[in-house]
Amino acid sequence: MTLPELSSQSLADQAYKALRAAIVHGDLPWGDKITERGLAASLGVSPTPVREALRRLEQEQLVERTGPRSLRVATVSPQARSESGTIEAALEGVAARFAAEKATKAQLERMQQLLDAADDAAVILREDRDAGRELTPDQVERIFNAVRDFHAEIELAADNIQLTRTLTQVRAFSRSERLKIAAAQLNAGATSQIQRYGQHHQLLAALRDRNSDLAEQLARVHALSSAGDLAGWDA
Repeated sequence: MTLPELSSQSLADQAYKALRAAIVHGDLPWGDKITERGLAASLGVSPTPVREALRRLEQEQLVERTGPRSLRVATVSPQARSESGTIEAALEGVAARFAAEKATKAQLERMQQLLDAADDAAVILREDRDAGRELTPDQVERIFNAVRDFHAEIELAADNIQLTRTLTQVRAFSRSERLKIAAAQLNAGATSQIQRYGQHHQLLAALRDRNSDLAEQLARVHALSSAGDLAGWDA
């Protein structure tokens, strides 16, 4: 495991952000045993800021204390993943509703640019898959990140701090698993990923039309279909 060294004043805050990102991206996998000293050594700081960061992560239920001096990255049951996916879908629907009401012209153009980038990646991806070539992790991650940035832009346009914080909490364990699912399904030739991808263009059209009811419906249905894949993933 490699973590970035920290070198500025708010070390506890930086340690929290670095460790949280490592959990979200799967660099610290579910159920992994961790220690204050081991994490501190990886981050290049003393145990004190790491201890403070771990307290925050415990409050978010991303880290579990298994003994007086032992911790682990939290584990998430299939039921908890399914329930989190349902909550996330509802929140993404609300974000799309707010964005339809508030999005600026510049934000809508940024969303279009992100989908254009995803379109370019999707063309190459389909050509390689249809030619029987196995898709590389970089190819899958490129389109995954473009779509994720598209959703992030919607949440930015929604302009609601409480909504953003809650979504961040709910998504803590989903990114790395969804990336695995996307890669597995695309390599297997599954059409569900391509069908869901097309929903993003429908959502953007609803945002441009200021149709908040349709935007919320599309965002929620899309998120629920993705959550169904996540709940059923056993890898």
